[in-house]
Amino acid sequence: MRIKGLFAPTLVAALLLSLAACARSAPATPASAGPGPQTAIPTPVAQSTAARPWYADRLEKLGFYVFPEPVAVPDFSAEALKGGSLSLSALKGKVVLLNFWATWCPPCRAEMPSIEALWKKLKDKPFTVMAVSVGEDKGTVAKFIADQKYSYPIFLDPSSALGTAFNAESIPTTYLFDKQGRAIAGIKGSREYDGPDVVALFGELAAK
Repeated sequence: MRIKGLFAPTLVAALLLSLAACARSAPATPASAGPGPQTAIPTPVAQSTAARPWYADRLEKLGFYVFPEPVAVPDFSAEALKGGSLSLSALKGKVVLLNFWATWCPPCRAEMPSIEALWKKLKDKPFTVMAVSVGEDKGTVAKFIADQKYSYPIFLDPSSALGTAFNAESIPTTYLFDKQGRAIAGIKGSREYDGPDVVALFGELAAK
């Protein structure tokens, strides 16, 4: 994993977390917990509705924490399970769902079929998934993905450096990036990603 620019990985987390500092904190879903209801990144305190992005209310209804403003983060790259690497900057022009997970994590496994369904529904649009396995070796991840027959893009973070940079100590942790490569929302915990409201909103984000 490589983060470019002047910021250390820990400062990426600080940058993202600073936007939630004014909100009441919520307990993160433990990585070993069952699939139950997701725990959202804290909802922000009341803001002027005039300044809110058009997608904010809809994402919040889906359980996401919406950053008050889109957050530009240092570019990063991750090793792809199928070989090579991919950077966030290479995906500009696409909406990106950055999902941190592990094969041993029940909530992660619970949401993966819905991510696969979302990927299949939107893969022909300006939308993609970066599903990053945290703290696992390539062989373990490759066997799991082959057994489950998932087709969406899988990436490796064996040292957990990228997960740490994005505050993914509890998993799954997921961020949504706009087509300019800026983080616009995040969620901690498992949720379903193939419901009609999610597919419709993500499709609209990709079409903007």
